[in-house]
Amino acid sequence: MAPLFPLRALLTGAVAAAVAVTVAASPSAASPAAQGNPSAAGDFALTSTAFADNKTIPDHYTCAFTHKAGKNVSPPLAWGAGATNAKGYAIILRDVANGGDKVHWAIWNLTADTLSLPEGLSAGYTVPGQNGAKQKAMGSGSVTQQYFGPCPGGREHPYTFTLYAVKSATVPGLSSSSSMSQIESAIKKASSANVVLHGKSAASAN
Repeated sequence: MAPLFPLRALLTGAVAAAVAVTVAASPSAASPAAQGNPSAAGDFALTSTAFADNKTIPDHYTCAFTHKAGKNVSPPLAWGAGATNAKGYAIILRDVANGGDKVHWAIWNLTADTLSLPEGLSAGYTVPGQNGAKQKAMGSGSVTQQYFGPCPGGREHPYTFTLYAVKSATVPGLSSSSSMSQIESAIKKASSANVVLHGKSAASAN
């Protein structure tokens, strides 16, 4: 009678191969980054490695770090395209306390393949290193051409970073002399969808 050992070895190998295939196909084997970060998964969502949604914006990205209102360090931001078919993107930072009518900063004409912004964007209406993107902030003089972070003066305010999916490569009708309300209106009119990253801050320049 032939020994059973070779048959047992063959069956053991087949079972191991089947288990390996099952593990490889399992959703739990997906990339941890894709599971934990909506932007990494490609969803239309705005995130930051500096702070989580509805959490405190670190002082590094507010007037508390520079001890001046305006000319602050912008936070790192990232997003996914989702199913928006966006031709470009724009982001607006707004203080939403007491009705939320204070637009701090806006950046627009971000290209369709731009899915993140680094920390500390340089100053300039045409943003250096960002493929022709434009930016504008509240205030006057040179302050208006750089990120203007939270600065509520010691009393906590809620803030929103809103990402807009824009239907064209550029937002029409804007220039360096456009007001913040004009910029916001033009971006909203040109967009097809938006998502929000919430934060809060009690930063003071003193």
